[in-house]
Amino acid sequence: MARIGIIGGGQLAAMLVKACNLANANNGTDHQIFVLDPDLQCPAALVGGKHVPGKPATGEGYEELAAQTDILTVDLENVCVESLTALSEQGHTVIPHPSLLARVTNKLLQKEWLRELDLPTADFVAHPADKDITDQPFGFPVVQKAAKGGYDGRGVAVLRSADDNNNRLKVAGFLEQYIDRHMEVSVIVAADGKGDIRTYEPVEMMFHEGGNVLDYLIAPARLDAELLNQAKDLASNAVAAMNGMGIFGVEMFLTKDSKLLINEISPRTHNSGHYTTEACQTSQFVQQLSILTGQPLGDTDQLSPAVLFNVLGASGYKGEAVIEQAPGIGDDGDVHIHFYGKARCFPGRKMGHVTITGETVDDALEKAKKIRQLITVRGAKSLD
Repeated sequence: MARIGIIGGGQLAAMLVKACNLANANNGTDHQIFVLDPDLQCPAALVGGKHVPGKPATGEGYEELAAQTDILTVDLENVCVESLTALSEQGHTVIPHPSLLARVTNKLLQKEWLRELDLPTADFVAHPADKDITDQPFGFPVVQKAAKGGYDGRGVAVLRSADDNNNRLKVAGFLEQYIDRHMEVSVIVAADGKGDIRTYEPVEMMFHEGGNVLDYLIAPARLDAELLNQAKDLASNAVAAMNGMGIFGVEMFLTKDSKLLINEISPRTHNSGHYTTEACQTSQFVQQLSILTGQPLGDTDQLSPAVLFNVLGASGYKGEAVIEQAPGIGDDGDVHIHFYGKARCFPGRKMGHVTITGETVDDALEKAKKIRQLITVRGAKSLD
């Protein structure tokens, strides 16, 4: 039996708890998962994770979690690396290792590490919080990224002229050359820490116009075999170079002249890997459980094309979550709806996702666009 502690009790932790529950039922194991979160009703606790009160960003509750578990992991980047480092030095197992988390959860340090490892990435310069954007080498547009705290499109700003100086992020981070790209690609990588590194098929990420939030994810990406293999090789080589252990989401830009550049690497299960639950031989969460419990990695073969879209909180409302969907929408065996159980909803909050499988990605995408119009999650109170 393994006792696993997760820093953060959000949807990623909840999906790992579900994978653990299924493994216990099917394999006769008795693994237990504890989740550290300030919310007693966090998504992971609602599906069976044992709640430990604490604050992921500050380290509050970390020692209590470690005392009840054998292995610690994370479901978000905004964690207290210093506390994890201290626990590791006391003999607690932390996956991924705190030394890696220290360099990857800070996006400026991550970019510097990518450059140090000679991995391809967009050019960048460090940028302090109090400096304007007029004195920088890239011209416009230019991308500004916060070193800490960015997720789900937050902590990123595309500045299109010097007139955007007042719109810049007032936080420390970096400015990055704007890449005129053909496609954004992600590769999920599983690494067992013993030399076995496996990649899933690259997926294509389509984003909302003018925003940084995922619109549709298409699996596999609509690229030729050579580029798909190049993306997998780059992702696995990056994780190997970092001596990574765990699940990693490696996001990339494909430039218009067919070059792949690493955008950023997430040291955890990833939104771009949710489709693996329905469409692959082994989901990213089963792989994560195998890594945490010392079991061999599973097969990453994709069994069917898939398209995913996130269900975001509707604009104009906040408060208690209200789910509205057409009757019978889940009766189609190719439609897989996942709500995260978050009690409160506000505009843009990630409340769930839907994966559509099909004969081809085009078939799945066409169906996804129809299904998307039939599901709404909103707060109970109007903002008007």
